[in-house]
Amino acid sequence: MATKSWGNVRQLSNHARVLRYIFRNQPVSRSEIGQDLNLPRSMVTGITARLIEQDIVRELGKADTQEDGAPGRRRQLLGIRPDARFAVGAEIGVRHFRFCLTDLAGHVLEELCYAPTEEQIRRVNETLCLGVRQLLDRRPELGGRVVGVGIALPGHLNAQTGGMVSHAPQWDAFNLRAVADGLDQPVTAENNVRAMAYERYLFDIQSCPENFVFLHVGPGIFCSEFKGGMLTGGSYISGEIGHTISNPDGQRCECGKVGCLQTYASEDWIIKKARIIYASAPHSALRSLAGRAEDITLQTVLTAYQLGDTLVIQELREAVRYLAVAAANLAIIMGTEKLYLHSRMFQHEILKSELKAGIESQLTFVDKQNSEDVEILEFHPARAAVGAAALAIDRLFICDRS
Repeated sequence: MATKSWGNVRQLSNHARVLRYIFRNQPVSRSEIGQDLNLPRSMVTGITARLIEQDIVRELGKADTQEDGAPGRRRQLLGIRPDARFAVGAEIGVRHFRFCLTDLAGHVLEELCYAPTEEQIRRVNETLCLGVRQLLDRRPELGGRVVGVGIALPGHLNAQTGGMVSHAPQWDAFNLRAVADGLDQPVTAENNVRAMAYERYLFDIQSCPENFVFLHVGPGIFCSEFKGGMLTGGSYISGEIGHTISNPDGQRCECGKVGCLQTYASEDWIIKKARIIYASAPHSALRSLAGRAEDITLQTVLTAYQLGDTLVIQELREAVRYLAVAAANLAIIMGTEKLYLHSRMFQHEILKSELKAGIESQLTFVDKQNSEDVEILEFHPARAAVGAAALAIDRLFICDRS
């Protein structure tokens, strides 16, 4: 089956441009489509008629306001039919393999998630194919309405070979072409945080702008960017904000450099430092929450923070301080309309408010208020898998139309 690694909106057919515009701007009229895309009314009418005939687009009724230049005539509004097509999104990682089946609006119909064994990771291509089949077997009535499969990767896709570029050798066996050969579905793949950005762009049309940055803090720290409705590319180090230097006198990171941002603010390093506190501070609240240092998780750290453990509080406030500076720098350098931040750590309201205040304090020199431009998202463990489904919808269904 076909594989897709990139969809450039600047090279789309007019049919794809119209469909993508409806996705992002619904409810929308034919006249608005023609004006914004600079297309003749007759062409827009023909394309939308075919989309309606195919049950992809539907008429939603008349607008409340009159159409410009046509007194007494109200615009007919169009929107996507969510159940017209479906997509599978899969996220792979050492902690879990997750599969989601969504409609065109991002509603999750079926979900499958499990912690993989070493054998399942070693045979990752076969494991992916099996998971997709298991998910689709739950909804046999969908038939040929599944547009394809998107995969969120814990690394970067090598578009030439189909393999994954990653510092973790356990993913050496992954190959997008092997997955495509094993499935009766088109497939595409992208880095997991870049897939999360797709989830915002395609499934949060009411508030997500055309230009934004998505910053994810997990075991590592990574960011992705949409500019002009297009996911920006670059080299394999593009987006690796976790390996930018925050303190040249800091600790040595696993990448070999000293003082990387992720040594202060990533989940893995916060847990690593908490385990040192456990071993060196006999009165730490961590002692009452975990039997061994190895049992400490991020939730253990957050609970100790709530209990007032002074060393843990110091550690997390330091993480917030470094991350706030990095996030503000992103907003300044990239000049984006909106900055999304996604992390389990900032579901704690105090940490969340401290982070947002820290970011805003770094942006006080600009003229406008920036509070509405920074959004700390509710943490969703399935966001990357749902984003991979959005990736499939955009690349394999919208942008692939001639």
